[in-house]
Amino acid sequence: MLLRAAIYARQSITREGSASLDTQVEACRQAAERLKATVTVELVEAPSTSGYRNRGRSRPRFRELLDLIRGGEVDCVIAYKTDRLSRGGGPGWAPLVDAFEAAGRDPDRAIATVDGWVSEFEIGIRSAMDREESKKTSDRMLEVRRREAKAGVPRFAGRRAFGYVRDYSGLVDEEATLVVEAADRVLAGESVWSICTDWNSRSVATVTGRPWTVQTLTSILRSPRIAGLREHRGAVVGAGTWPAIVGPDVHERLTVALSPKRKVGSRARTYPLVGLLRCGRCDGPLRSLAREGGGRSYACRPGPGLDGCGGIRIQAAGVEAHVRDLVCGMLADPATRAALAALAAAGEDGAGESLVEGLRAIESKRERLIDLYTDGDIDRSEFRSRRDDLDEQARAIEAGMAQRTGSAVLASVPATFEALVEAWDAGGVSLQRRLTEALLHPITVKPAGARRRLFDPERLVIEPRD
Repeated sequence: MLLRAAIYARQSITREGSASLDTQVEACRQAAERLKATVTVELVEAPSTSGYRNRGRSRPRFRELLDLIRGGEVDCVIAYKTDRLSRGGGPGWAPLVDAFEAAGRDPDRAIATVDGWVSEFEIGIRSAMDREESKKTSDRMLEVRRREAKAGVPRFAGRRAFGYVRDYSGLVDEEATLVVEAADRVLAGESVWSICTDWNSRSVATVTGRPWTVQTLTSILRSPRIAGLREHRGAVVGAGTWPAIVGPDVHERLTVALSPKRKVGSRARTYPLVGLLRCGRCDGPLRSLAREGGGRSYACRPGPGLDGCGGIRIQAAGVEAHVRDLVCGMLADPATRAALAALAAAGEDGAGESLVEGLRAIESKRERLIDLYTDGDIDRSEFRSRRDDLDEQARAIEAGMAQRTGSAVLASVPATFEALVEAWDAGGVSLQRRLTEALLHPITVKPAGARRRLFDPERLVIEPRD
């Protein structure tokens, strides 16, 4: 019976003389014939960097290979050389050997190169040799990069740098003008966030065609590259061989102006309904919006990192007063209090209160996360990852709250409407959010009608909790 074989090929872009992917695959096909194996799948990685440093963690086809082995879909793997499978020593080989053992395959007849089968004993020897050779190659390449940096040779990345042609031999005039514009605006006191918003509204394109974000523009303005300076491993090592867009003095001032600022304390929350109001157009959360002169409102805010549609805004004082009267009226109703008392009896362990506190803590984290992103302290991918984690936590808490709607809310509030309003105002944001969350689902705010400047309660879609 013919063995089912997988061919695995990988080419290192940092290793001189590395065999091409086509050469590797063809040699492995010939080896399969000699080993009396039939090739069922060919897994070819995109050219990548050092296998020594990441031990295969960034190789998606290698992970696919492990899944095929564990699933019993292949009996063996053939590679051009052992170092194509791993250059991370014993730890790099362990997942492959473990996968074959989990599938019940003999490791001595599971891994092959173009020279024949590689026993588990031989793997132990070769892995140490491959790791040492890979380390030497990595060290050599680092030395090459260091020499290139001192000579001012530009470091070519995967995409063109904004403001420059791909080989850095000249400027893209329109983009260079934009970099100067952004630098002038930042040094005049304007925020990077407002510049990104302006450029996105003007359809100014990034090199990838995506919208501008705070992190993208900040990284450009802080980069020594725009001042014609060569950087290596986080430090400027000399002048580059490409033209500068701004002078060294401007670069130094930008570096100071755009350095991450450590926040001292946090501002007191003055918007009790943040996280409890939803946009009637896109269903996104309404966020706080303060205007010059003290005007407050809730809005579905567009812009870098906010992801709002910009189509909904409502006066804060009006909606807060309306919700206050509604909640206090519900709590003054004997039927509502009786229902809440029954739920409170079922939740005397205090879990309901802890759920509300947990949801409030998550909303505070959301606000801080937005601040970090708009200030440029974290990039877009980290912002989205952390935001998704918080959303998942909030959904779990809301599911628990649905079972404990009225837990522990009666113990801290009076029974008459007038006394409830007084307690609402005296209790502050914490009590206001706690009572609102206990009685109401998130409130949807519909678009404004003709009376745009007046609060219109008809815009609110309110659904009491069961």
